[in-house]
Amino acid sequence: MKAGSDEFKKSVEELIQRSGSQTVMWEGSMRDYLALVGEKPVIAQSAPARIYDMIASKGTTAPQVSLKLPHYEDLVSYNFFSEEIFGIEESLHDLVRFFRAGANRTETGKRILILVGPVSSGKSTIATLLRAGLEKLELPIYAVKGCPIHEEPLHLIPRSLRAEFENLLGVNIEGDLCPVCKWRLEHEPGQAGPGGRFSWQDMPVVQIALSERDRVGIGTFQPSDPKNQDISELIGHVDLGKITKYGEAHPLGYKFDGEIEIANRGLIEYIEILKCDIKFHYVLITVAQEQLIKAPGFPQIYIDTVILSHTNQTEFDKFKASRENEALHDRMYPIYVPYNLKIKDEVSIYRKLTERSEFHGKVHLAPLTFETAALFAVLTRLWPSGLCPELVKKAKYYDGQVIMEKEKDPVSVNKMRLEGRERAEGMSGISPRFVMNAINIALGSALDATGCINPVDIIRALTHQFEHHIGFTDEEKSRYLELLKGEKGSALSEYRTEARREVNHAFLFAYEDQARALFENYMKNAVAYCLKRKTIDPVTQEEQDSDEKLMRSIEEMIGISELAKREFRQGLFVFKSDALDRGEQFSFDTYLPLQEAIEKKLMADLRNIVSLTLADEGLKGDPKKQKRREDALSKLMEKGYCEVCANNLLHFVGEMLRKEG
Repeated sequence: MKAGSDEFKKSVEELIQRSGSQTVMWEGSMRDYLALVGEKPVIAQSAPARIYDMIASKGTTAPQVSLKLPHYEDLVSYNFFSEEIFGIEESLHDLVRFFRAGANRTETGKRILILVGPVSSGKSTIATLLRAGLEKLELPIYAVKGCPIHEEPLHLIPRSLRAEFENLLGVNIEGDLCPVCKWRLEHEPGQAGPGGRFSWQDMPVVQIALSERDRVGIGTFQPSDPKNQDISELIGHVDLGKITKYGEAHPLGYKFDGEIEIANRGLIEYIEILKCDIKFHYVLITVAQEQLIKAPGFPQIYIDTVILSHTNQTEFDKFKASRENEALHDRMYPIYVPYNLKIKDEVSIYRKLTERSEFHGKVHLAPLTFETAALFAVLTRLWPSGLCPELVKKAKYYDGQVIMEKEKDPVSVNKMRLEGRERAEGMSGISPRFVMNAINIALGSALDATGCINPVDIIRALTHQFEHHIGFTDEEKSRYLELLKGEKGSALSEYRTEARREVNHAFLFAYEDQARALFENYMKNAVAYCLKRKTIDPVTQEEQDSDEKLMRSIEEMIGISELAKREFRQGLFVFKSDALDRGEQFSFDTYLPLQEAIEKKLMADLRNIVSLTLADEGLKGDPKKQKRREDALSKLMEKGYCEVCANNLLHFVGEMLRKEG
């Protein structure tokens, strides 16, 4: 659409008109509001209940039963978080459990909720999602008109009548009027009541919308210089413009605009709570336990809000160790938010952030690029386990990937995860922010160069990123670099394996018949071995023993020892029988360990052909090799490679083969 055209002007005008059309907000008397509550009691719910319903209303997704840890038998994934938060289902489940407890008006729901985790683990994102969700609530919220803290209108009901109204309306009524509303009810001229004042049932009530920008129901408090920061930021202050007219002890001479007060009916985010001066924490003690706040010169004010705070592990450990903070310890409900430990979920984080940048659509990402970066990040967050000493394999188990060893010697992933939780796995390591810095630098470099980045580019960018990061010790840096590009058990060594596999698959489609023939030959001999039968020679038609040399040449490709060959073959035979009993087809790509072994065997036999085809000098004057390379490139491009990264991949694997001799 061209700027200045009639169509463009029409679209602009439509947007302007749309921005001017605002939803009409309900307004009525307290009598009218009581009728609304009678029809729909949920509109008078508490702040924790409001947040719980907001999350639950988006629905849930059931995870795999095998992924549920003890004490998380009721684990579900909440759709409310699914597009922004990845891989920390237990933490989010703990969070929703807390809100559910609060929704049922338990003591637990009155605690200070504190999210504890390393930097960039998702704590602030959780808070942002909750604030944004409150601003988009579909269920209406109502408040006494003109109330500075937007309080629940049911507070207008005299205490002598509350029990009867609770039974009539099916609600709980907690709290009293704020000083301003109490003064207005007793002194402000109205339409009815003795002396021309408002009677409680005629007080005006309005519909409100929670908004952080308008400071309605959502507050944020951030620590700053203790010498300059004042407690008034939390509890309000004297209105100097009105103090001469009303006096210090008059409700209209005080601004009830502290962050806790304006957060009434919703949520206050207490950013990096443990960096605050201790005097700011004392205010929270009564807010958390009794839901009361004290402003100078006034009685305690009822506050219905969720206090959501977050901090890092180091600050939290210091806070826990201090005995003088026991009163706060008892009123806090910590939820640990570790780094994600699943490769696929880590990839989702990178993809989400990249797609929201202006690099999206301008630079091509080669397959395995994000996966290589994600593997590195996850490796730095894991601890070795007696159940699985190799970190790369452990990362794959956590990710739900099929591993050959898993078939012959099952490893309990949940047992590993429980062991990892005991060691605070995920509470340290490389942050997503560190990785995204490297990815963004690589994307910027590729924008004006090749227009494509691949795993090798990311490994280089991550290596360089260590020069631009503060906080790692020399020991940590050395360990992380080894996990990034060490000869074994690193992101680079794993990429070498994956790159070779990608190229093998690209070439194998030209030799697919040979692969399937090799598979069928192996299966014929393995079945005969298991059943202790002879095989029939296809040429002479004579009986002969199963071809042990052929079977061992394939099994050795995936590390099956002489002692383990019987177990492997029998396991394969059972797997095949079970598949056929279920009516499923058993073919070359059904049993992944055997497929991998067949592919490795075939590629070993074709090694010289592939090596010469990958070498640029090996193509000169040989149309057949040139055709094989073009076919391989075509196959790679079908899998998501562009011409640049496909050629880079072939060159990378060609160099590996050349160095191996």
